[in-house]
Order: sequence, then C-alpha cells, then structure tokens
Amino acid sequence: MWFIGLVIGMLLGGIVGQGAGALVGGLLGAIIGAVASALSGGSRHAALEARIAALERSVDALRRASPGVAQADTAGATVHTATPAAPAPEPEVAPPIEAIAAGAPAAAAPRVESAPEERPSAPLPGMAIWQWLSGGNALVRVGVVLLFFGVAFLLKYAYEHTQIPIEARLIAVALGALAMLVIGWRLRARNPVYALAIQGGGVGLLYLTVFGAFRLFNLIPGEAAFVLLVAIAVLSAMLAVLQDALSLAVLGISGGFLAPVLASTGSGSHVMLFSYYALLNLGILAIALYRAWRPLNLLGFVFTFGIGALWGTRFYRPELFTSTEPFLILFFVLYVAIAVIFALRQAPLLKHYVDGTIVFGTPLVGFGLQTQLVGEFEYGAAWSALAAAALYLALASLLYRRHQEKLRMLVEAFLALGVIFATLAIPLAFEGRWTSAAWALEGAAAYWVGVRQVRRLPRAFGLLLQFAAGIAFLVDVGRGFGSTPILNSFTLGCVLIAGAALFSNRTIERHAEQVGHFAMQTAVVVFVWGLGWWLLGGLHEIHLHVPYAERGHATLLFLAASCAAFSLLSARGWWIARYPALALAPLMLLALGVAAQEGWRGHPLAGLGLAAWPVAFVLHLNILHRHDELENRYMTFAHAAGLWLLAAVGAWELGWQIDQAVAGRRVWPLIAWALAPGVLLAALALGGERIAWPVMRRPRAYLWIGVAPLAAFLWAWTLYANFSNDGDPAPLPYLPLVNPLDIAQMLGFTVLVLWWRALRDHAFDAASPARAAWPAALLGAAGFVFLNGVLLRTLHHWAEIPYRLHAMLRSDLVQTSLSIFWTVLALAAMLFATRRALRSLWFTGAALMAVVVVKLFLVELAKMGGVERIVSFIAVGILMLVIGYVAPIPPKHPESA
Repeated sequence: MWFIGLVIGMLLGGIVGQGAGALVGGLLGAIIGAVASALSGGSRHAALEARIAALERSVDALRRASPGVAQADTAGATVHTATPAAPAPEPEVAPPIEAIAAGAPAAAAPRVESAPEERPSAPLPGMAIWQWLSGGNALVRVGVVLLFFGVAFLLKYAYEHTQIPIEARLIAVALGALAMLVIGWRLRARNPVYALAIQGGGVGLLYLTVFGAFRLFNLIPGEAAFVLLVAIAVLSAMLAVLQDALSLAVLGISGGFLAPVLASTGSGSHVMLFSYYALLNLGILAIALYRAWRPLNLLGFVFTFGIGALWGTRFYRPELFTSTEPFLILFFVLYVAIAVIFALRQAPLLKHYVDGTIVFGTPLVGFGLQTQLVGEFEYGAAWSALAAAALYLALASLLYRRHQEKLRMLVEAFLALGVIFATLAIPLAFEGRWTSAAWALEGAAAYWVGVRQVRRLPRAFGLLLQFAAGIAFLVDVGRGFGSTPILNSFTLGCVLIAGAALFSNRTIERHAEQVGHFAMQTAVVVFVWGLGWWLLGGLHEIHLHVPYAERGHATLLFLAASCAAFSLLSARGWWIARYPALALAPLMLLALGVAAQEGWRGHPLAGLGLAAWPVAFVLHLNILHRHDELENRYMTFAHAAGLWLLAAVGAWELGWQIDQAVAGRRVWPLIAWALAPGVLLAALALGGERIAWPVMRRPRAYLWIGVAPLAAFLWAWTLYANFSNDGDPAPLPYLPLVNPLDIAQMLGFTVLVLWWRALRDHAFDAASPARAAWPAALLGAAGFVFLNGVLLRTLHHWAEIPYRLHAMLRSDLVQTSLSIFWTVLALAAMLFATRRALRSLWFTGAALMAVVVVKLFLVELAKMGGVERIVSFIAVGILMLVIGYVAPIPPKHPESA
C-alpha cells in the first residue's frame, strides 16, 4: 500500500513545507509505506495460516465426531446403484474464534484440543496505525483521514477568507459529524467495516469541532468544552461496546483522557483531574469485564500514569500528599484488577493471558511515583514496598486457591512480585540505591514471563533492563556507602542485581528448548554478570568492614561458602553452577600464594585463619564428593591440589609454631617444614589403599599426581638441609645419626622408598621396572649428600671446624676424612653391586673411587708432608686392595632388582 503512504506524506509535507514539502513528504511516505507493507506482510500471513490450520482441525474433529457421514461417502464411492443417493447432511461449521471470545454458544461444535500456537510477533511502534489504514477497506479509511484533514483546512480557510460566522461553520461541521455517526450506525449490519470507519470519522470531527470552538476561537468556556468532550468519549465507548469495535473504544478513551488537557486553562484542580481519570479508568474496568481489549487497557495505563507523572513533575508539592496519594493507590489497584480480569477472560482461549506490560509495568511505574510522594517520610519507601508485597502475595494466594490451573502463570507472576517487593523493603529501610535493584528484579520477572509465553520482546526487555540497572548502580557509587555491615544499600543492591541475573540464567536453562540457541549463549553472559555482582558485593563488604590483617582469611571464607552454595544449586539441576563450585581449589591456591607474599601475620592459622582454612578444606572435600561423578583432568587436578594445599598449610603452620617454641633455633623449624609432607606421604603409602574415598576412588590423583610434588619437596629439602644447616640440636647435645636433623632425613628417605613401592603395587606406569633407574639414581644422590653432610656436621661439632664451604675446603682433616669416607662408600657400593650383580651400581662405585684417586694425586700430593695426607694414601690404598679382592666387576647378564 505504497500509495497510502504517498497521500499521507504529501498532506503532511504540504502542511510543513508547501510545494517542495509535499513532494519530499510524498516520496518519503511512499518509501515508508512499501517498507511497512513488507514488514507487516509476514505477520498477516502467519496469522492467516494459523487460522486456516485451526479451521482444518475443527473440520477433522467434526468428521471424527460424525462417522456416519464418512461411511456414507465411502459407500457412495464404492457401490453403484440406480437409485440416486440422498444428499449427505452438511457438517456443522465450528464457530469462529471471535465468536467464542465474545461468549457465543458453541454447543454444536465439538471441543477441539490443540496445542497453543505461537502468537505472531507484535507489530513495531506505529504499525498498528498502518495496519488500520491498510487493512479492510483501505479506500474508505484513507478517505476518512483525508476528510479529517480537509475539514480542518476548511475551518482554517473559512475563518480567514469568508464572512460566514464561525459559530455557523462549527455547527455545520458538528451536524455533518452527527450525520456520519447516524449513517455509520444504520450501516453496521450490512457493511460493518465501512460503518465503523464512518463512525470513527464522525467521532474525530466532533472532537475537532469542540477543540476548535474552545481553544482556537474562544466560543465556549473550558467547563462546557470539558463536558462536551466527556460526552463524546462516553458516546464512542458505548458505540464500541455495542458493536464490539475496539477502534471506536480506543478513539473514545483517547478523547476522554485528552479532554482535560485540551480544555485546560492552567488553573484547574488536580483533585478534579484525577477524579475524572478515576471515572474513565472505572469505565475501562467495566469494559474489561465484557471485552478482553488489551490495547484499550494499555492506552488507559499510558494516559493515566503518563499524564499523572507529567503533573507531578510540574506541580506536585509535599503539602499535596494527602490529596494525591489516594488517587495513586486507586489507579494502582485498578490496573492490578484489570490485569486479573484480562487473564480470566483470556485463559480459556489458550492465548497469552498474562499481559506483561500491565502486570509488571503497574508496579514499576506506580512504585516509582510512590517513592517520589513519600520521599519526605522516613522509611516511606520501605513501608510502601511492604504493602505492595502484601497485596501481591495475597492475590497470588487467592488466585491459587480458586484458579490454580487456569491462572497458574499469573499466580507465579504475582508471587514473584510479592517476593521482590518484600525483598526490596529491607534495603529501603536502611539506605537508597533501590531503583537499580528494583529495575534488576523487574527485569528478571519480565524475562521469566517472556520465557513462559515464548515471546522475544519481554525477554530482550528483561535482560536490557538488568544491564541498565547495573550501569545505573555503578554510576551512583559516588554517593558513599552505609556504615551498617551487610545491611547497607550497596551490598544488598549487589545481591539483588546478582540474584536477578542468576534467576534469569536458571530460567533460560530450564526452558532451553523454548528460548533457542542464541539465548543459551546469552545465558553464559548473564551468569557471569550475576556472579560478578555477587563477588563485588561480598569483596567490597570485606574491604570496608574487616580489618586489614583479617581480610585475606575473610575473603577465603566468603569464596569457600560461595562455592559450596553454587555446588548445592548445581546438585539441584543447575548445570552451569558447577563451574564456580569447582573453582574452590584454584581459589585456595591463590589465597595461599597471596598469604605467602603478604605474610598474613606470620602463619596461616593466625586470627580468623583458624576457622577459614579448616572450613575451606571441609567444603573442598564436600564439593568434590558431591561432584564425584565427573571424570576429567580437572577433577584429578582438584583432588591433587587439595593434597598440596594441606601439605603446604601444615608445613607452614608447624614451622612457625616450632620456631616460636624454640626461640628461633634454626634446625627445629627446618625439620618442621618436612613433617607435614612426610606424614601425608607416609599415610598414603602405608594406608592409602584402605581409604575408599577419595584415595582409591582416584588413586592417580592421590598416589601419583598429588604425592609426586610432595616427594620432590622432601628430596629437595634433604639437599637444602645438608647444605644450609649445621644441625645444632640445642639444647640437646649433637650425636651423629641420632640428632633430630639426621633422624628426620632418614625418615624422609624411608617414606620415599615406601611411596615408590606403593606405586609399583598399584601398577602405575611411572613406577614400572623399566623406569626404576631414575628414582634409584635420585635417591642415591640424595643419600650420598646426606652421608657427607653427617660427616661434615660431625667434624664441625667435634673438631670445631666452621660449617662454611671455604673453611671446609682449607681443612686438612676434612679433606682426609672425605677421601677415606668416599673410599669406604665406594667399597660398600661395589661390594653390594657384586653380590646383586648390579653392574651400573658397581661402575658408580668405581667412578667414586676414581674421583678419590684423582683427588689424592691432584690435591693431596701437592700438599705432601702432613700426617693426614700420609694416612689418606695408606688408607685408600689398603681399601682399594680390599675392593679388588672382594668386589670384582659383575658379569654381563640382566640385572636383577
């Protein structure tokens, strides 16, 4: 219908810009008309296809309900006789959907059960006007529009160029409008579309005549104009109800709401204005009892709250509260009632009976206006939220008892609104920032309704409203923060925004098939958004109200509790909640790293850490047990990480406690650092197979990946202990091999051997015989260092040689002792290798012996003359003779273990 756009564009362009404007307006109108036709075509086709499908199902149901007809048809097709068959009775046609909606009897038509069909997408803004112009008899409707503009131009022209009194001209126009109403009324049965168009034009001309007489020509006072406009509105509403004509109702109600605005002189009473609007809304409520006209409800909602908000912005003062508050409450209750009535009329038709705009728009707009009215009262917003919560919860309870199945979705919507307002009452009672929280919760509720009704627009609006709420909340951060812990506007606001986003994510998950693939991808963004707000609120609260020394431990408690909560939610079917739940192990590792860097008062169990770390470990195991069905590498890492953390925290705490007990003696805290890893390693090596969960459930995590770093730590600890500590056991005396440091190292070597044997018993690939050479070499190297350390520490304590590398190298006693000791070690290794036929060990002993010989000739011979050097040569020579006799090289054959 591009030509309709062309005509309207030329008219509007001519008004604005004369000839050139008419040309440009006509061109733009034609383009817009063509585009609008293309956009609206799809929805009209979808609607027609839906109606055709409904009629086909009705016909099929009728055929199934009348088997005789089908049998007669079959007989007529197969049996040929000379007698003509009697005409088959015509099947009854099911009444149209409009008749059912209007309450027409449908007893003759069988009940057809069918799944509710998806409603065509709502038209774009302005498309309703276009569909009115292009639908039905388009020429008549365009003619009405042209007539309306023509009369307006005629009045202006006659006022400027003719001598006929303006009163006579206005009376003539009014009589013409009445004539159109009469003609339209008489034609309502023969040509209803034409009749309604004529009547709509007549109502419009009456509005135009009264408005011109009052505003343009000052012929009637404002009171008379107001009465006339109200009369026209009532007349059009009556005509609309009698003829079931929504367009006339919309026209009449629009004129009714605009009447006080058009007839206003600026000196009227707001009580009279709102009283009049209350009567109009009662009329809309009365119409809603008989007609489920959603556009009419929306129109009244927009006019009532829109004009009311404009009045409040310009004229409201606190002293007007008592005369304004009752009207706001009345309008709020009226539109809640209209939403319920609309749902009661629409629910039997299996259509979208929850009008999301009215259901959620009423509390959103009404509560926003209410907070402006009660801004001067302490806790006014909180009491208002509590009252709204009570109203919605009472309605939800009442509708649930009487219409449990029929209005289930509306019950759930009212229940959600009741919970939202009850939740809002808490932060409103303390501090501000309620607007953003309210937006977020309303957005979550709107998204939920959009999902239940399979409508994209409410879903998009709900998500956008939540993101806008978060941005508005952050913009308002500069106002400061409350002094009350937790129960302040910032923390509770973060919690509400997070809860809205997480609720929306859960809604998407539960209705994955309805929302589609794109919404499932959006769900991840929504979940991350909600999780971020939750963490922001908690961490910010810790930063404000927890002392600096305890912030790390408080953060660990908060994160551990959050992970446990998400784990519980995941167990109830919320699959994405498992990701933050299983993040506890990395978070604990991060917390330990931060603690090591910042000190945290010297040891991990200081202050609040005495509760934080044990609780974190218990929740860690609880989460792993709850998600034990998962089989992936991350679960193996999480189990192993718990073992690493337990060893690290235990070693740190024991080291600090022992260091404090012995007043800084270096050897005791050094030993303590090996106790926790060593005990864990020994417990798993000796008794791990008796622990069904978690050790034997995941033996690789606990006996290999989790323990291997502990074993490596013990091995490295022995090297560090021998090179860095003299082993002073004060206040105990020093005795070789029976002092605390030597005993701890020997126990460490024993634990490492036991662990390696446990690996072989459980048939791990890393402990296979083919790979046994490298751990034996590492243990041998560590043992060699340990034995040399024992010798050097003994010389330090008994011969008073300083335990420093430079002093040891310059000492003749140390050099002689090392030569003899290495020779003895070589003798023992080669003798053991000969008896066990271990050629690799024998050659290792021989290499050590060669080192001793080279050392004697290169070092000792250059310093010939001392008794120690002579003893070295004689002792080494004798020992080499003994080696040659008792430990010959083993024969070449496979080495036995």
